[in-house]
Amino acid sequence: MSVYLLSHQLKKGMCTTGFLSDFSLREIFQFIDQGHKTGLLSVRALPESQSTSPLNFYVTSYIWVYQGCIVAVAHQLDQQGLVSLIQQCQMVSDRVFDKLVHWCCPIDEPLGLYLKNQGVLKAEQLKRLFQVQVLQPVSVLFRVKEGEFKFEQKKSTPTREMTGLSVPAIILNEYGLIHTLLEEIDNYCLNLESLPCLQKAEVRGQTGAHTRTEVSHVLKTWD
Repeated sequence: MSVYLLSHQLKKGMCTTGFLSDFSLREIFQFIDQGHKTGLLSVRALPESQSTSPLNFYVTSYIWVYQGCIVAVAHQLDQQGLVSLIQQCQMVSDRVFDKLVHWCCPIDEPLGLYLKNQGVLKAEQLKRLFQVQVLQPVSVLFRVKEGEFKFEQKKSTPTREMTGLSVPAIILNEYGLIHTLLEEIDNYCLNLESLPCLQKAEVRGQTGAHTRTEVSHVLKTWD
């Protein structure tokens, strides 16, 4: 029913807004996946929930989607998110990176894919960037209960924020669910004796490894 309501709202215009208390992030991702949507999803934790929100440092998260897949996530619209991330990870020397990004990079090709094609980044480094840029921030968003969202159709993704990889929105629902369960297991462990806690920790490690494997298998390369 929630997916139907979102679709009905979107038919009235190119933009739909709402609150996470009415439409959960899982329902929004299901709506994006089923409708093969392309556009920009903005999620903002409400001010009154900032003290308990995991997004203390980021007021708004911007999630770009293309045909039902998540392609990039950023916390500002200055097109510097992925650039800053690559610099922080020190994957490329500053001199080479500055030259490639500011003088050579074509505007119609994802930045990450361009650097890979130039031999500057390896495939595994690209996957790592996608994990930090997309998977980790989205898993945090699933913990936000009080917030508002806006989905704008047909908003193109800035290529400088793109690694060239994408993942179906519905897969991130499973990814977020597992992370939530793992967090609950961690909290439960705090109240257990050491031996049961170690058993739970072992289960957690096995589940987490399985999750990373499953997500890596559904990553798509931009074409």
